[in-house]
Amino acid sequence: MDKGKFISFEGIEGVGKSTTILEVEKFLKKNNIQVYCTREPGGTELGEKIRDLLLKNESTIPVDSELLLFFAIRYQHIKEIIEPKLNMGTWILCDRFIDASMAYQGHGKKADLKKVELLIENFTNKIVPDLTFFFNLPYELSKERFPKSKTKDRFENLDDQFFEDVYLGYLEILKNNPNRIKNIDSKKNKEEVLKQITDIIQSHFKI
Repeated sequence: MDKGKFISFEGIEGVGKSTTILEVEKFLKKNNIQVYCTREPGGTELGEKIRDLLLKNESTIPVDSELLLFFAIRYQHIKEIIEPKLNMGTWILCDRFIDASMAYQGHGKKADLKKVELLIENFTNKIVPDLTFFFNLPYELSKERFPKSKTKDRFENLDDQFFEDVYLGYLEILKNNPNRIKNIDSKKNKEEVLKQITDIIQSHFKI
């Protein structure tokens, strides 16, 4: 049995990742591919509990503690969900993965990037996405798309400079990983964004 493919989706808030992932899932299923959608932080029962703690506005968490909690979630996610399903031949679509830690905790919250790299090296079982889509939308535009009725969580309540730094961090990560990470112009409408992604998937995996 062929091993499944692992595709991650990255970007700041309000760029349309979550809804697009569901459309990519439909596209893959039409091509007779078994697919599983998941997310970080979260993905497992333990991960979702820690996610709630991380996102609560009442939580006060130093950045290094936050970083370790994210990797605790990630390691559980890999062992419980990602590795077994990939070994079964299932394709994984994951809303955020290792690049989010570099962008949010590293570039955004100024955690030591070497610490982030050390955690990636030691607590991911060498799992790296086969393909990553970066939803490229500047923060000023993504802010306009944020649902006005939605209550913001602890991250969404951070200031504009934080999100600018996260966005610039993602651009740096994109520049350093051109073979794995594909730039998606998210200023376009939903249909055009989806087409960019499905065209790349078809070309990359020859489906």
